[in-house]
Amino acid sequence: MRSKIFIALAVILFAAGELFAHGTGFKVSELKAVSLEFFYSTGEKMSYREAKVFSPKDSKFAIQSGRTDENGRFAFTPDSIGQWRVIVRDEEGHQCTAEINITEEQLANHGKNIINAQSDSPEGLELFIRALLGVSLIFNLALIIRRHHAH
Repeated sequence: MRSKIFIALAVILFAAGELFAHGTGFKVSELKAVSLEFFYSTGEKMSYREAKVFSPKDSKFAIQSGRTDENGRFAFTPDSIGQWRVIVRDEEGHQCTAEINITEEQLANHGKNIINAQSDSPEGLELFIRALLGVSLIFNLALIIRRHHAH
């Protein structure tokens, strides 16, 4: 009897987790990124090096960090006007700092229309139906457990 209750509770917890789980998604936007290429004075690319982006609003804390790609490229999308700074450094102490001034005109020309959108998250009626099924499942399992205790 206890094992049936344990199994029923596990199913209820699983169903509740599924009911309230977040979906994921992505969209491709027309926002224009600033793409930079970093290299050494020898012409060698700064491949897979640490990169940090600093906005004009905060020059002490990076708003983005990552690594350059195989070709020494790194991109970011500015969201405000002013002097943006990208610092790329390697493990040997070499560092390159790029300063990019983003003007109001450059920022205004960034389109904000979505050109493609996909989502794995439930929306609209589908979300309502999933929620209703989840509540129904929990109610029915509780009813089954109650009947087993009554007998």
